[in-house]
Amino acid sequence: MKSWSYKLFFLLLISCMMLTACGSKIENPLNWKMDSFSYVNQDQKKVGISQLKGNVWVANFIFTSCETVCPPMTAHMAKLQKMAKDEGLDVRFVSFSVDPEVDTPLKMKDYATKFGADFSNWDFLTGYKQAEIEKFALDQFKTIVKKPQENPQVIHGTDFFLIDKDGVVQKSYQGVTDPPYEDMLKDIKTLQ
Repeated sequence: MKSWSYKLFFLLLISCMMLTACGSKIENPLNWKMDSFSYVNQDQKKVGISQLKGNVWVANFIFTSCETVCPPMTAHMAKLQKMAKDEGLDVRFVSFSVDPEVDTPLKMKDYATKFGADFSNWDFLTGYKQAEIEKFALDQFKTIVKKPQENPQVIHGTDFFLIDKDGVVQKSYQGVTDPPYEDMLKDIKTLQ
């Protein structure tokens, strides 16, 4: 009889552990596995999937001469960066330029400085061709980037993307108006 009760206890314990583990996952994950990439940041250092591997990170797409959505998106990312730091979260931030032929590393650094970006864990990437970032954004993040011939304002998606330690895009969030900071922080904690 004792053997049976131990088996039952063990079975219940395993079931509880499995249910608890299931509850700590990201809800409705996107599960978009990223391909390798390597670009240059505001300090002209190479940053890519190999440097980001092992880190949870948040990404977005911006450009320095943007007249509409990029300033609020960058301000919101700066706020998220500060909130994550205040909570002691180990997370990186990556902003990809959608206008790389205009956005030099120096321009990216000047732009980011205006928003109080902390460069210790936030990279502003450039150093690729326009066609490359358009394909990269669509293939890796399922978002549009398009630079019209007749207009210097680049068309691009405005989401923030959460990427796990293995380079898999897990979630996207509204980045322009009322970003869900608490949801993002909660999901970042889940992936740590």
